[in-house]
Amino acid sequence: MWFLVSAIIFGSLFSIVFKVCQSLRIDTDQVIHFNYLTAFIIAVLSALLQSGGPDSVLQGFSPRWSNTIPALVEGVLFVLSFTVMDHSVWRSGVALTTVAARASLILPVIFSWIFLAQPAPAWLPVGIVLISLALIILPAESQKHDPSLLTNKTDVQRRRRTLIMLVSVFACYGCSDFGLKIVQQTDPHTDVMMGMIFISATLFSLLICFVKGSFRKHPLGIKSILGGFILGLVNTLCTASLLRALGAMSTGLFYPLYNIGIVLVATLTGIIFFKERLKPVQFAGIALSILAIVLFFR
Repeated sequence: MWFLVSAIIFGSLFSIVFKVCQSLRIDTDQVIHFNYLTAFIIAVLSALLQSGGPDSVLQGFSPRWSNTIPALVEGVLFVLSFTVMDHSVWRSGVALTTVAARASLILPVIFSWIFLAQPAPAWLPVGIVLISLALIILPAESQKHDPSLLTNKTDVQRRRRTLIMLVSVFACYGCSDFGLKIVQQTDPHTDVMMGMIFISATLFSLLICFVKGSFRKHPLGIKSILGGFILGLVNTLCTASLLRALGAMSTGLFYPLYNIGIVLVATLTGIIFFKERLKPVQFAGIALSILAIVLFFR
């Protein structure tokens, strides 16, 4: 039970860390980069402790076409997921962004049915309808976290942009989860594959920093490094807690509690600490998402 609680806490911290970094005016592109650099270093240290020597680690990380391409693609998806989450937190707030990320669980099921010929659950059409309704009504009123939303934008334009960001979070997280499924089928050595994914994410996030002129606009400072270290530590601890909890609980019990717990913790945090105001129709959207998550594991 404690591993479930810790997984929920760490899983709900992603959007919260981005919100805090935004409040402190820390460059979140740099934070995302140092997050994956931290995760890669932890993965290498873990592999060293388990293998007992650097030679076996280097051999495990040796590139092969069979595992390099999936790792590169998944690393890009990891970075895109955090990038759109960062923008969505700025525009939509912690609560709505987290709901969109957790609702994306339905996408790997759909993709597995289409691309891997796995049987589709009988509830799948109902789940699609519930998630679609939730995504439509969640942006009922923009939270106006982005100052540019306050001027020269109609309510319809603000809702449309908010919807685009929430759908982007939903799509990126769903594709990333499906990509992990492909990666697991490609190479059974999970630690090695995660290390290669973190290498890919580190390099791609660094490329984004250079393309956007992040280091030129915001010279590298201790805040960016510390923010990235905290996010990377949260990322690693969430994964470790999740794996430990799965070892002690059935997936049918763990995943509903895990995802619903994250939605509830993030929603309460957004309302209590960040003063996010949700309309009744948005609470209805959150309820629809929770119902879809419950159906997911029936």
